[in-house]
Amino acid sequence: MGNISGRVGGILGGYSIQADVDDDKITGRIGGILFGNDINLEYSQKQGYISGRIGGGFIGRDVDGTLSSDSLSARIGGAIDGNDLYLEKRDSAIYGRCGGEAIGFDVNVVFSCGNASGRLGGDMIGMDVEASVYDVDPLIAAALFAITYYMYKINQRNNHSSGSSGSN
Repeated sequence: MGNISGRVGGILGGYSIQADVDDDKITGRIGGILFGNDINLEYSQKQGYISGRIGGGFIGRDVDGTLSSDSLSARIGGAIDGNDLYLEKRDSAIYGRCGGEAIGFDVNVVFSCGNASGRLGGDMIGMDVEASVYDVDPLIAAALFAITYYMYKINQRNNHSSGSSGSN
């Protein structure tokens, strides 16, 4: 069984990620106890799919996509309120994009000696990735980092829009 343990973002902003990756199942948590989401995904490179749910039965996002040995293409969320994720493996790095040209973020993660480091987003707006990755395909790990950042952005948007009258 493989695992991923790390952080997307810094100490004050961002989410931790803890995930166990079995032969066909990914379970764990992004974020903390109060603010975060459960990870419940299934995947198979042989059959070419990744699917499941991030979050709970009522509040969360579905994940549904295709997976090969060198690329991953998935939808996070629904047809209206969701983003496409496309990742590509090149040597020891994963590159790609979550979302569209205007609203979305780049994915750039390098894997070396059991560690992952990189950047989600741009130089000015985005978050760093720092994690240990043991016995997990880099495409799966990078997808989880991208999903973590995506869910962080969604939860921040929802938290800011639901409790304020504009006087902050």
